[in-house]
Amino acid sequence: MMLSGMTRSLAILAAACLLAGCAAPKKSASASAPASLSEQAELSNTDPCALRLHDFCGPLLLYFGANHDIPPDTDALMQIPGFADAGPFECPVSHKPYVYNPQGLPTSNPSLRMILYDAEPSHRGMRWAVAIQAPREGQPLVAKVIAVPEAQFPKR
Repeated sequence: MMLSGMTRSLAILAAACLLAGCAAPKKSASASAPASLSEQAELSNTDPCALRLHDFCGPLLLYFGANHDIPPDTDALMQIPGFADAGPFECPVSHKPYVYNPQGLPTSNPSLRMILYDAEPSHRGMRWAVAIQAPREGQPLVAKVIAVPEAQFPKR
């Protein structure tokens, strides 16, 4: 079955965004050991939370490819095709819903901002987060899953 020119272009753009923009999680060292390590997940790039957040990157990049922006709120995020297939919108360790912040929080890398992250530091004192790098003209959005020390989050 042949796709129309516009549908084919959108499919190619989505595939390019997925290939170029979604980076594998990286290991990070723990800032300090929390009181009860046995209740917290081991910090590794095979952590179920990191993998789930990585799965959410695909629909996020697809949305960006079609709209040239990120979703404005959690409701729009959850309506993206493929989003529900990534699994529950919660950390598999804490079972708390992820936080979506389209304005983003700064990271130690000034070119990245965290837009989707754990509600609490359930990973050896760290939180997993999806950080994005704003694209330059004609470039795709880059989304990375990173481990972030609790100290980088605003105090409540």
